[in-house]
Amino acid sequence: MTTQLSRLDLMQEYELAPDSALFAQETVAALRGCSIALIERDRWIGTGVPFIKTGRLVRYRKKDIREWLAGHTVFQSTTQAQQQEARSFKVKGGQS
Repeated sequence: MTTQLSRLDLMQEYELAPDSALFAQETVAALRGCSIALIERDRWIGTGVPFIKTGRLVRYRKKDIREWLAGHTVFQSTTQAQQQEARSFKVKGGQS
């Protein structure tokens, strides 16, 4: 029988692990504060943390998790985030 670790336990395990450590999607979800379903969806559409697939196992490198998190903008409000999203959409050719 496997024991599920709490979010805090998963985060502590991540922090104490060496950079070469591999983690399951449960740890990534704990670090992002989201559901496993969101991690799976992001992986499927290609917007999530880069991963390694070995057979049926999906694992994430600590280095890749850290870089992915660092690559995301920190916002002060949802309005600021929406404005940034609108600017990005225009730059990518969504509107003239």
